[in-house]
Amino acid sequence: MQISLVNMLIAFAGGLLSFLSPCVLPLVPGYLSLMSGVSIDHLKGEGGSRSAALRAVVVNSIAFNIGLSVIFIALGATAGLVGSSIISNPWVRIIGGIVIIIFGLHLIGLLKIKWLYRDTRQFSSEKPRGVLGSLTLGIAFAAGWTPCIGPILGGIMALAATTGGWKGGLVLATFYSAGLAVPFLITGLGINQFLGFYTKFRKHLHKVEVVSGIVLILIGGLIASGYSSWLASSRLASMLPNLEGVLAGKVKPPEGIPPAASAKFQPAPEVEFQTLDAQPFHLTSLRGRVVLLNFWATWCIPCRAEIPEFNAMQKELQARGFTMVGASVSPVDTADAIRSFQKDVKQEYTIIRGAEEIGAKFGNGPGLPVTYLLDRDGRIRQKFIGQTSRENFEAAIKPLLDETSATAQRVE
Repeated sequence: MQISLVNMLIAFAGGLLSFLSPCVLPLVPGYLSLMSGVSIDHLKGEGGSRSAALRAVVVNSIAFNIGLSVIFIALGATAGLVGSSIISNPWVRIIGGIVIIIFGLHLIGLLKIKWLYRDTRQFSSEKPRGVLGSLTLGIAFAAGWTPCIGPILGGIMALAATTGGWKGGLVLATFYSAGLAVPFLITGLGINQFLGFYTKFRKHLHKVEVVSGIVLILIGGLIASGYSSWLASSRLASMLPNLEGVLAGKVKPPEGIPPAASAKFQPAPEVEFQTLDAQPFHLTSLRGRVVLLNFWATWCIPCRAEIPEFNAMQKELQARGFTMVGASVSPVDTADAIRSFQKDVKQEYTIIRGAEEIGAKFGNGPGLPVTYLLDRDGRIRQKFIGQTSRENFEAAIKPLLDETSATAQRVE
């Protein structure tokens, strides 16, 4: 699943930009009134029970947002599923990226695509009745999407298509839906504040389009060039040094204590892989050797970029007790698919396959490539997230090659 915290933040920001776009923001009070059955004046507290109005807004907003999200999540899961099958085709990737760039230019105003100005939403003039009516309204709103949001949604769906599976697409679509749904709900709870905000903010609506367009152009460029997986790389993650660590509950070792001395190294999970010839393979068979276990996929562009370096390290270091292993747990990477891939990109080291659940047992989280360095006792000594240079790999590998099982630190 090729997705990271950065992907999720981009998807959420896409939903937020959709909410702030000229096609949605001015219509929000009307939609709140339509789905809650409460007039704008009533929402503002000018007559009737304020608490009853808020209750109606909250309940119906939740139903509306569920209906809204159903469409987007279905689109995202489908994009991820289909994308995992076709994203390895460079022409599909390039054409898709160019389309997203064109959408971005449309939002900025450098291109005008007439058919994107069509509004296909068909709503009855009657207010929806209750929760079911609001749910239906949300589905109708999403299904008949508007021009300003269509390009943004298209960009997020294209990003979802590079995740390598339906789960990644579903996650991205969920974050996009949240970015759009949460402001809807907050607005219903503070309509007066929203109206004041909108009065000041409406002069900046075109700026939202420009920012959205720039984001789409960047995403389109990454997709077309094959570097969309860079969003999950350690290079980008290094720009946010503490965020993912805080979310994962990680704590840095005390100052003055070397990481190797303060860590308690855990053994690699006992799992069964298969060779390309469908023979069982266990990491325990490599005990006594230093192992670099690289989780990769045929559709992962940064993974492809690392392969020549892995070939070189396997050739140069194997005599000292080093073994390079590439493991794919992608459902689309059948043995035949990998063999076909190897016709174009040679992998001169051990390649194994496994069930998708194996990645979770290792604690991979989202994103590829993910690489583990195992010592001679089969313990995980270091984890590399995203594309990593040969220099960084060897800086961690070579000290372990001089370390024997007898001198390696034991797990307490």
